Amino acid sequence: MKLTPIKLTSQTQPAGLSFDPNANGGRSEIARVDRMVTLLMLGRLGRRGSDTICRIRNVSSGGMGIETISPLEKGERIAIEARSGVCLEGHVAWTNDLSAGIAFAGQVDQEILLSAPVGPSGARLIARSPRFAASASARLDIDGCPTEVHLVNISLGGCRVAADFSIPRHAEVFLTLPGMAPLACSSRSSTDNNVGLVFANKIQFASFAQWLESPELRFGVAPASGIGAPDISASLG
Repeated sequence: MKLTPIKLTSQTQPAGLSFDPNANGGRSEIARVDRMVTLLMLGRLGRRGSDTICRIRNVSSGGMGIETISPLEKGERIAIEARSGVCLEGHVAWTNDLSAGIAFAGQVDQEILLSAPVGPSGARLIARSPRFAASASARLDIDGCPTEVHLVNISLGGCRVAADFSIPRHAEVFLTLPGMAPLACSSRSSTDNNVGLVFANKIQFASFAQWLESPELRFGVAPASGIGAPDISASLG
């Protein structure tokens, strides 16, 4: 899925951001004069040709603070998809271990970032945890009978698998993915041979992020193969 970044109000240095290398010990920061909203929200981070999950700790019209499980590099260009489904471009203004400050490419309305996504009818949809494309063989145990299925996408709280058989709604099953312990699930939506599964317990953030960043587990390919997730930062050049 290709995501189109929104048009920002300015293509120059965002207001409220300091880029003085001598300020704050050489760390660029989001100035406090810009209203900042503190929160804990999950986002999808695009960098270096792939995507992973991140925690969004705070956001202002000029940038946001995030946490990742792999360190980012100062000056690195990234793209972030927030709760609303909007994709924003920016760069890493500062880093501190696994925390980073992201400077947007221009001013952004905070409501665009914090609002729930809008459906085709114009109504607000329920905000979900970011969903990530995948392509891996998996095993589904139904009443003790293991069957091979194919993982299509996954989030912290559920996934979609492709199977050559039908699964009744609300069936209690166990899903085994490469590199993970079996996950207790219940079946929900079903379209053709695609079945939505809800995990009984969400996957831990750190474990999920590590799994997403392992192409041999997520896509069943070697890291250097070039096969991977849709790149939400493809427009960064």
